[in-house]
Amino acid sequence: MAEIPQPVVGVAALALVAIGAYITYRGLENLQKGWTIWQSDPIGAGEVEYEDGAVEVQGTVEQLEAELLTTKYTDTPAVAYDYRLEKHEENRSTESGPEWQTVDSGTEAQPFYVTDETGSVAVDPDGGTVSLDTEKVSGGSEIDVGPVDASTSKRYEGRLAPDDQVHVFGQKRNAQRDGPGDERHYIGDGGETATFTISDTTEGRTVMRFLGRGIGLVVFGLAAIAVGAILSLVFIGQLEFADLPLQWIGLLVQPGL
Repeated sequence: MAEIPQPVVGVAALALVAIGAYITYRGLENLQKGWTIWQSDPIGAGEVEYEDGAVEVQGTVEQLEAELLTTKYTDTPAVAYDYRLEKHEENRSTESGPEWQTVDSGTEAQPFYVTDETGSVAVDPDGGTVSLDTEKVSGGSEIDVGPVDASTSKRYEGRLAPDDQVHVFGQKRNAQRDGPGDERHYIGDGGETATFTISDTTEGRTVMRFLGRGIGLVVFGLAAIAVGAILSLVFIGQLEFADLPLQWIGLLVQPGL
């Protein structure tokens, strides 16, 4: 095996530690959100006006704006949606098949009502984390779909539409002149809680989503930091590649690191 230049080892070590630290931070953010929601209990949508600070509600979506959004790929009416476009190149693949890369993604949301048997409350999604179940709407086959070649592209979409189930955790805000609709109060982003989430499921599944995602990100991030630390030892001469198991060497020099 050809010797890897020391500058390459140093840059790779620094990059892995930085990326790993960022991924770990994002994982801890997800864990914090899941834990915060788990520690709380939902109240009735009609009871929010009597509360202060962080509030949690679940119910069904009701339209607030005059016109709904339309999703990026299927033009489905919704109050919130996210999308993801993945592509792969013919010359990039792994043992399990083509290597798909996310090349475009995003989230859009507009104010809406959460309604239950106690009443309704407006939600301003600006600044919130929108968590939706996504599904593949096209691609991954040998059929061309519009301007996108489905053999090398896959499109995913999640949506939150009127009458869908919704769970919201955020801060009760008193409307000034910029609140959604003509409501005197609403749920939105604020300084009294670091958690503001909107999801298309129940409280329990919302908690499991954030905890599961957080654990996965933390494990992946710490693994990247560990590999970066090993490369750092190689860079400063405290460790030689010859001292590492062959499986580790293969991991450290694989394409993309």
